[in-house]
Amino acid sequence: MTEKDRVLLECAHSIIEVTPRLSRLMRKDLRIHSAGLFTEPQFRVMARLYREGGQCLSGLAESQGVSLPTMSKLIQGIESRDLVARTRDTEDRRRVLLVLTETGRAEYEGILRHTEAHIVHWIKSMEMEQCKEVIRAFNLLDSLFSQVDLDAFYEDLKETEA
Repeated sequence: MTEKDRVLLECAHSIIEVTPRLSRLMRKDLRIHSAGLFTEPQFRVMARLYREGGQCLSGLAESQGVSLPTMSKLIQGIESRDLVARTRDTEDRRRVLLVLTETGRAEYEGILRHTEAHIVHWIKSMEMEQCKEVIRAFNLLDSLFSQVDLDAFYEDLKETEA
């Protein structure tokens, strides 16, 4: 094994170890400080709508890795509280998009501000240069992982194994 292979493996191990721990911490914090307003899946859907704008139900289901009926039920839960509304796509009037309402946007932004404040509290012992390293690392990971095409990866894997 080369030095680069060892470092890549150590990097992968670090990602595998830290990501679930961070996710658990943030999920638990969300449950505590949202006072039951959102479940974690609802929060993820609202985050996607906040960042990317209107989405169709099937697109949301695919992005969250759940079935269409599961996503439909999840949306009904937040739609009934006037956090999400349905609207027609301006480019394709047959398509219905889900969008955050003003109430939904305000609720999401409130939870986001709490979460940001909590994370700042947890990392405040870091030096400024360490914070910059974390930012660079997450930006790099985001750039790399956003380019991953899992379907193509597994198709290549099948061809290699055949």
